[in-house]
Parts: sequence; C-alpha cells; structure tokens
Amino acid sequence: MLIFTPLARGSVQDWAITTIHLLTLIALASFLLENSLVWRWKWIKTPLDKPILVVIILSILSTIFSVHKYTSIWSVVLLINYAVIYYLIIHTFRTRSELRQLVYLVIGVAAFISLFGIFKWSGVNPFSWWEYTDILQTPGRLTATYGNANHLAGYIEMTLLLTIGFSLTGVGGGKRILIIPITIVLLAALILSLSRGGWSGAIAGLALMITILMTAHRLRSKKLVLTLSAGIVAAAIIVLSTGPVVDRIITVTEGNPEINMYSRLVGWRGVVNMIKDYPLLGSGPGTFSTVYTQYQPPGLGKRRFYAHNDYMHFISEVGMGLSIVIVWLIVALYGRGHKKIKNPSRLVRGTTLGALAGITAILFHSFVDFNLNIPANAILFTVLAAVATGPVPVNNRFPIRLDPSMKKSANVPARHRDVDRIR
Repeated sequence: MLIFTPLARGSVQDWAITTIHLLTLIALASFLLENSLVWRWKWIKTPLDKPILVVIILSILSTIFSVHKYTSIWSVVLLINYAVIYYLIIHTFRTRSELRQLVYLVIGVAAFISLFGIFKWSGVNPFSWWEYTDILQTPGRLTATYGNANHLAGYIEMTLLLTIGFSLTGVGGGKRILIIPITIVLLAALILSLSRGGWSGAIAGLALMITILMTAHRLRSKKLVLTLSAGIVAAAIIVLSTGPVVDRIITVTEGNPEINMYSRLVGWRGVVNMIKDYPLLGSGPGTFSTVYTQYQPPGLGKRRFYAHNDYMHFISEVGMGLSIVIVWLIVALYGRGHKKIKNPSRLVRGTTLGALAGITAILFHSFVDFNLNIPANAILFTVLAAVATGPVPVNNRFPIRLDPSMKKSANVPARHRDVDRIR
C-alpha cells in the first residue's frame, strides 16, 4: 500500500481508494489468520487509542445527522481504514529489523518519486500514464506522480525529515553515506515543487528536529547539528534568490487570486459561517464540497472543494467537539514521542525524531492546504504516527527465554543474561 498510494496520483480517485480498502482487508485478514494460528491476541496499548476511538464515534454520530449520509458513510469507512493501518503497523512491526525495513521502504518510494519528478520536470517522461491531461497543472512546478505540486510537497517533506532524522542517529557511517544523495534528491524535489506550504512545513519540522538534537544528552557531537543548520540556511538563501521562487513568494499576497493568501482568508470566512450553522456535529463527514457551495463568498471564481485548511475542513464536517480531540491527539502523540527519543537505542531515537519532525511539517502545512484529505499523504502520516507512538522494537521476534536460575551462571553468554533488559 505504501508503494501503490503515492504512485496512483496520490490515490485521490475512486478506483484508488477502492484499492486501498482491498489492500487493507487483505492485510487485516492475514494478520487475524496468523494470530489465530499461533493464538497470540495480546492488545498493544498506545496513547492514541482513546482519541482515535472518540474521533470514530464523533464521525459516526455526525454521519447519522449528515446532510448526505451515503457520502458520509464512505468517509467514515476510509477513516476506519486509516485506524486499521495504524494498528496493523503497531502490532506487526515489532522488531528493529522490521522497523528498518519499513523506514527504508518509505524512503525508497519517495526517492523514486522525486527522481522521476525531476526527469519529468526537465521534459523527460518515459511513463505516459503519469501525464495528466485531464487536469490543469501550473507550468514549471514539479508534480511527479501527483496531480498537485503542493500535495507532492506534503509527501516529500514528511519523508525528507524522516530521512534526515534516521540518518543522524539511526544508521551507521557506511549506510549514512548512501542516504546523503537520497536526501539531496528529496530536497531538490521539495524545492522544485515551488510549494510555499511545503517549504514552511519543512522549516518547522527542521526547527523542531534541531531543537531536540541541541538539547539531547545522548547526542555525541553538536557540531553535526550546527553544520546541518548552516547548510540549510545557505541552501535557503540560494533558493530564495532564484526567479521562480521569488515569483511564488510574491503570490502569497499578489498574483493569481485563486492561489494567493488573500483568497484563502476570504474562503475561510465562508467556512466559519458554515461551522456556525453546524456547530455540534457538523454537516457530515465528506460533505464539505457539497455544503460549502452555500457559503462560498463571491469573488473567488472557482468552486472550492476543500477549505485549504485541514483543521477547519474537518471541524466543519464533524463539529466543534473535534477541535478538542485534535488537541488531545497532538498532545498524546508528542508526549509519547518525547519519551521514545530518550531511549538508549540509536534506531529508536532516529526513527522517532524523524517521524515527529515529519508530523510537525505536515501539521504546519495543513494550516494552508488539504494534504490530510489526500489518501497517500494521510496514510504516510498514519505510518509516522505509528512509528512515533508504537512500542519500542525488540531485537528478535522470539527472544530467548532462560530459566531464572541460569541467568547468573558463568556458562551463560552475557548477551543472554541481558535478554530481559533488551526486551
């Protein structure tokens, strides 16, 4: 699923969403079958259990009173799909080698998309099925397999920060050298997407990462962080001095009225009015594009299908109560991640640091866009949340079990005497 969803145009089309449901059902059935055969049914608790349950309950209640129940039902199904993916990762990726495989897969897919995007941006596209003639795309912006450069930026910024965190503290020197060119390719793709929200989100995630690293007691050399910071500042100065980037920055307040910040502010006034009319349970999950037509202020031109602010979008659909749950989710997520960053394992620290930074980036980006409405990006966000809040992985799937009387025996290797501590 992690390979398919970003390659299928971000999985925004109905056939792609149907494929996501099928893949999740297959994965869930396989998981249940395996656990039935070995009779292993231990539930792994996470700090997100209660807020996830409350979100699902609120969404179901909102669906009951939805202005369009059919649309809401399928939106709730997709939400439950994300929850299933979260718990499958929590219960399946239990060892350190499995966690590495998961991270390498995410990084590898993003590296392919970025490299292909650079070729496509330069006019070389060997794959005609990734030429989307049915939608209007802004010339000069890198979109790769996505239809929207901002959504590609959302996917890349999450993976870029995961890669940086993983390379800083999660891998050794030899493998770190291999990750350096991948990081450069991801950064190039993010820059060429010309996504202001993507740049801002990445900067916010990097700021969190640098702050954590500079205050971490286990960081061996802070010179590496200072070097990284200087390199980022230098790259930012070079990028900001280029013509296309300057043009994109100017469109924050000027230029095309459909993409500047002023149009978003005008559009948000309509969303606020919509929330006022549906304060308790919202208009129903997935109904924003239908209901907002009554609230869209004049002068925006095109019809708005999204609020260009994920928080306002979801609250307008599910109700004001969701705002409390969103804060609950964020606090629980960062609280658990902060504890895992203190773990003695370099792998745990690296993956958790990268996951938290990627989550920060997309949460920041979501203030001005709708990345979490894009299934591929929402699934990657779910994966990062599972990495940040999941249990600390063990060294082996089936750790060696010793008789307590043997643990102090001189004939027992030291690594076996430490089995309980490792677990």
